[in-house]
Amino acid sequence: MKPIRFDIKNFLIALLLLLFIIKIPRENIYFVFWMLYGILLCCSFDLLIQKFFLKRKLTIKSAIITGFIVSGIIDYNQPWYILLIFSLIAIISKHLIKYKNKHIFNPANFGLFCASLFGVPLTWNIESNIYLIILAGLYIIYRLKKIAHLISFVSVFSLLSLVWFQINPLNLINWFFVFVMLIEPKTSGAGLVKGIILGSVSAGVGMILFKIFPQIDIFVCGLVFANLAIFLQSLLSQAKT
Repeated sequence: MKPIRFDIKNFLIALLLLLFIIKIPRENIYFVFWMLYGILLCCSFDLLIQKFFLKRKLTIKSAIITGFIVSGIIDYNQPWYILLIFSLIAIISKHLIKYKNKHIFNPANFGLFCASLFGVPLTWNIESNIYLIILAGLYIIYRLKKIAHLISFVSVFSLLSLVWFQINPLNLINWFFVFVMLIEPKTSGAGLVKGIILGSVSAGVGMILFKIFPQIDIFVCGLVFANLAIFLQSLLSQAKT
């Protein structure tokens, strides 16, 4: 009997859907339409690019996840075109910002990074149940072998929170970011070295930005630099071999 294969995309879609459902009673109907609109946008953009430009087999799982994340984090009180613009940026970055057919940046995070730079508020509404996120996240980390990513991020983030700001890191850390976005398989890198680099750079740059530019979202901005660090480390490793 073959072991059941762990499909991270199916698992994440189920988790995001459950978080969305949990959040619905606390919000108004516009939140529901906003989320569905974001998922539809990402799926539509992704399918169009796949069909007319890449001409390959159509898949939408990644686009569904991106739609949940982008629409679940951008403040849903923003105008409709805000979600359209940054959903499009997220999907385009997935297909354009690549090296040897591999993503450099987490697509959803890149769209949110651009939104943060333009002053769009990120309210992280999708983070509806911390306990569910942590429980599911620990399972994801175990299955994907991302323990180094988790430990390095939490350690650096906690140290800088206590030393620089005298803030309890538990009052500041974003568990949805840690367990869903930080460890995205295609851009987080595998192994101990990449895990330490990703977690440390993401937390370190995020906290530096928090000290200098507190209006910028420290999590999505830190992850962009961490993804870039992983990419550069891969290039250096290839150059040495």
